[in-house]
Amino acid sequence: MTAIMKISQLVVATILLAGAGGAQAQTNTTASTNQTNSNGAPVQPKGTTPTNGWKSSVSFGLTIARGNTDTILDSATAFTEEKWLQNDLMFGADGLYGETKLPNKSTETETAEIIHGFSQYNRSFGIDWYGYGRIDGFHDGIADIKYRLTLAPGLGYYFVTNKTMNFRVETGPGYIKEQLDGTTESFATLRLAEKFNYAFSPHAKAWESVEILPQVNEFDNYIVNAEAGVEAGLTKGNRLSLRTVLQDSHNNVPAAGRLKNDLKLIASLAYKF
Repeated sequence: MTAIMKISQLVVATILLAGAGGAQAQTNTTASTNQTNSNGAPVQPKGTTPTNGWKSSVSFGLTIARGNTDTILDSATAFTEEKWLQNDLMFGADGLYGETKLPNKSTETETAEIIHGFSQYNRSFGIDWYGYGRIDGFHDGIADIKYRLTLAPGLGYYFVTNKTMNFRVETGPGYIKEQLDGTTESFATLRLAEKFNYAFSPHAKAWESVEILPQVNEFDNYIVNAEAGVEAGLTKGNRLSLRTVLQDSHNNVPAAGRLKNDLKLIASLAYKF
């Protein structure tokens, strides 16, 4: 519980820090968005179409088994984003907790304890290019990762953006500080990432993303985070939807006695507002 409280404070602090930076950027954006094309019309960068305020979603999943084995596994995610002119500001958090109680046992055994939060601010430089700053906080009690803080600025590029799909890549330097297996360490890293979104219809979509974080002076020490998901609307306007997500986390140098790979398949109900 102490570890959960500490990582929660870390995530909150990083999100507030990025939020303050994004708010300052929004204050200054009016004076710096005078790009025009050859006809004198404003140029609207890809992926940064103005919106009316924040767009947010929350999702919840729950699995309960009772009988010879008492098991509970619950998950929750939250995401919010605002786009205005040349700016894109995102905050997200997700968690997974599970425990199992075997027959004739008086105590439960934790089977999952994950908390993750991130914030990212994108600033477009034109039609396709943008700069970004990203902060991630992560905790996994079962993998013996007490905390992992990742800071990563860089450049992004949109290869495709239309009403049906978009595909972008991001790259840049990074910095990781973590406490793994009781040992605290920090190191410089590179960040290579891509994300693809596809809309099958106004009521169904799919996405995938991959992020690779190798240590710059020891490439055998690397982290890979991958996700693939589908979502289908259940109500008019898609406010309520069914979401299924496959997540894979690979740490090539894990804590002693831990596996390198963690795979999760999560089904949940999502609500948008």
